[in-house]
Amino acid sequence: HSSGDRLRFRFSPDRPLRTSGDPTGKDRRTIKKRLDKLLQDSKGKFDSVTALEAIYCGTLTSENGFISTPEAVRLLTIAKKEQIELQNQVTRSERIPIDDVNQAVNIVFTSMRGIVKANLPVEAANQVFDEMRDVAKWLRQK
Repeated sequence: HSSGDRLRFRFSPDRPLRTSGDPTGKDRRTIKKRLDKLLQDSKGKFDSVTALEAIYCGTLTSENGFISTPEAVRLLTIAKKEQIELQNQVTRSERIPIDDVNQAVNIVFTSMRGIVKANLPVEAANQVFDEMRDVAKWLRQK
């Protein structure tokens, strides 16, 4: 269907929106809010596909206040591409899985703790441990 063949309708905030004789089931204030930023034709009517997506999908971040189906598919495609690239980087050993990193960090910190305890006075050891905790906290935030 071309956009010229699509059903067009006028929204009146005083009565529920109806298409093909059936109400949408949405409150008129919700409909008004969701259609507020949509373009209307010269007769004040909305494109039915765009309007119904806005009514049922709600308001999300985009120019029109909601994400259209093509935009959602585009964003999903981008996310899948990024996921595949990340998996390929792990496979090529360009990235290390986070579980492996955490395990290595724990082993290193445990070894260092033993060395620090054996070779430093208690107050100096506690200062080193505080710095190690700060590093571990910083790593978890990344």
